[in-house]
Amino acid sequence: MRNIRFILILCALSLPSIGTEAQRLAVPDYVTCDRNKLTSWQGRVSKLKQVDGSFELWMETDDGTSEHLKLSMPSWSDLLEQFRLWGDVFHASDWEKLVDPEAHLWPGVRAVIWLCDEEDHQPMINWQPSS
Repeated sequence: MRNIRFILILCALSLPSIGTEAQRLAVPDYVTCDRNKLTSWQGRVSKLKQVDGSFELWMETDDGTSEHLKLSMPSWSDLLEQFRLWGDVFHASDWEKLVDPEAHLWPGVRAVIWLCDEEDHQPMINWQPSS
């Protein structure tokens, strides 16, 4: 009886750790970076800023970190090619799903940002606005 009680206590102590490991995201087809040189951030977008030919994003990740990304491209259309909306091609008209008419971020906008450790691969942002 004492052994059974000891085993039950050990089982109970191990329960909080079950299922708490972070899930690895499946890499979408539009991300062409070598998987061994790829990382991702996933979380809530806390701020967006557009200045001239650059775009900045701040994120609070699901892993509890704060991240910042700045992108610069020769043209706005080149920059839009780095965006997806729920995995689909991003169109200029999709901005209204992310920001209000005064360019303030809508509440609850999330994103997955794919970052490649190769210079010829630009970051990809998969926007996930709240419904």
